[in-house]
Amino acid sequence: MTTRRVSLAGLRPTPLALAVALPACLLGAQGAFAQDSELQELRDRIEQLESKLGTGTAPEPQAENNYLLKDGTGIRIGDTTVTIGGFIKADVLAGSNGNGWKNGYSVGLPRSLAAAARDGESDWKTGFSARESRISIGTNTSDVAGHDLKTYVEMDFNQGASADGNEVVSNSYAPRLRQAYGAWNNWLFGQTYTTFTDLAAMPEILDQGKQAAFIFLRQPMLRYTLAAPGGKLMLALENPEDGFGTESYDDQSYPDLVARYQIRNELGIYSVAGVVRSIEDDAADDTVTTGAVSLSARIPTVGRDDLRLQYSYGDLGRYMGLFTYPDVDRAALANGEVEPLKTFGATAAYRHFWSPNWRSSLSVSHTEIVDDLTGTTPPFGTLSYFDASTSVHVNLLWSPHKKLTLGVEYAHWNFAEIAGDGDEQYEQVMASAKLAF
Repeated sequence: MTTRRVSLAGLRPTPLALAVALPACLLGAQGAFAQDSELQELRDRIEQLESKLGTGTAPEPQAENNYLLKDGTGIRIGDTTVTIGGFIKADVLAGSNGNGWKNGYSVGLPRSLAAAARDGESDWKTGFSARESRISIGTNTSDVAGHDLKTYVEMDFNQGASADGNEVVSNSYAPRLRQAYGAWNNWLFGQTYTTFTDLAAMPEILDQGKQAAFIFLRQPMLRYTLAAPGGKLMLALENPEDGFGTESYDDQSYPDLVARYQIRNELGIYSVAGVVRSIEDDAADDTVTTGAVSLSARIPTVGRDDLRLQYSYGDLGRYMGLFTYPDVDRAALANGEVEPLKTFGATAAYRHFWSPNWRSSLSVSHTEIVDDLTGTTPPFGTLSYFDASTSVHVNLLWSPHKKLTLGVEYAHWNFAEIAGDGDEQYEQVMASAKLAF
């Protein structure tokens, strides 16, 4: 049996207790001291009144009680804090050349926009979508072998055009995995954004990731992060792949080796990253070791404004622009040779705050094939008709609260033809409402 000692020295009466007790004391001032029984009765009445009004202090939970507790950052279950997050994103998009977000994610890729620009005259179509909505679950468990253990799982519904689901009746789409990883003692295991991606430099646009040249890719990996002068150094072994679009060669022998050194201070966030890849083809019995580099920065300017920059060069392949170009010259591959395809990409974006709640971003992105392509007729080893593309995005966003953002955006794309001096254009206008939880 536990004996509980209560000290009255630190007790402070509540305002309600004072309001009730003070008149009683004044009325009883005829006597020098109240009887013990009368005081106890008064205490009992005060406690009953506080209980009815809900003004009393809630009892502290016992440490051994294993039930849900709110701790300000999530829901605590034992030693683990669980956080549920995500957002509902409702979009409407009008696209030129007969593209209005038909069914799936892949119709919004640069290659499909280029095909729309090439194959049709200006014929605006409109589509609505909530498929980019996300739900995430994160956990943080304290003192797992001396370190915090964190996990994170994130899903959305942005499937490919060939996946089940349609807009005729139900607009139903199954969840797809975006991220799933655990982090412990500077190690990260699982799937998240490649170490080659610098999310700090990503422009804030409504049609996120749909730019000509930005490095934007998620994949499984094993990553270790360590402190470095002025910032941190990340080293990772990541999933290798040298397919193109929905075509996967699945013949890689070695993982992609990726490194990023990031400096973060009051002058901004600056990064340099590199990737070393082994590109091979079993049918051609050929293997090539190649790689690419990327520089990025997020620079504060005036007030809350900032400038975001990225430049990448090398055998970028699937890493850049949502696999705008293949990893290899496909015409050469058909002849039994593995020839990596060198490209470069540059993105610049400026974000300006008109007021605390209103802001705009202007983003310009360009990518181009550097190597001469094999072949004399289309597709010139690329499965596309263009060897350069440029995208421009400009928007106006309103956030009356950190959980709510409404915005409109205009985007213009230009695709340069491989075999000549001509080019084609694609345009889109988009409005979006993002409600986070």
